[in-house]
Amino acid sequence: MSSTTDIHNELEKLGIGIKIRTLREEKQIQLEDLAQQIKITPVLLSQIEDNVVAPTVSTLLNISNILGVGIDHFFTKKEIADDIELTRVSERLNVPKSRETDSARLTYRYQALSYRLKGKKMEPFMVEFDAETDEKLEPLSHGGEEFIYCVQGEIEYITDKKRFTMRPGDSLYFYSRVPHVLRGVGPVQAKALAVLLPEES
Repeated sequence: MSSTTDIHNELEKLGIGIKIRTLREEKQIQLEDLAQQIKITPVLLSQIEDNVVAPTVSTLLNISNILGVGIDHFFTKKEIADDIELTRVSERLNVPKSRETDSARLTYRYQALSYRLKGKKMEPFMVEFDAETDEKLEPLSHGGEEFIYCVQGEIEYITDKKRFTMRPGDSLYFYSRVPHVLRGVGPVQAKALAVLLPEES
């Protein structure tokens, strides 16, 4: 398991936190105001900006929408002005998972599978979920649509009205505005391919 220092170093290399802070300050938005808009605590947003905690995909999508950039802005230094992007397995960007205690803490690690193609609409990720936990997870929502394909293990999808389990080969498509939680269940670590279509600003 990575130490807190290792996670901090990994997040610092990605530069997600400083990019969020830079954009927020350029738009003259107070930290407390942005935190309120994306429905997380100011303390958690401060930890994200300081590269202590990695943002969830939902949180990053909400931040990108409010700050007026694509989510890929936080993963790449240089966009490709082309019609295609090939991402080798060694080129995937891995967002590490910390064990910080918060209602919106990251309970999975994710890899950005495409992050350089200029103007793309979809955001594909490979997601590895924690083993089943007794912690109460906070349902989160964001604009757009979402497709999940279960690759390995079992994944539970939870809203205030629905709860069901996905198994390898199962797929799920839903509107992301519905507050939801996805978590791994069972003895095998759950993995999924997630493709998000963010809501256009």
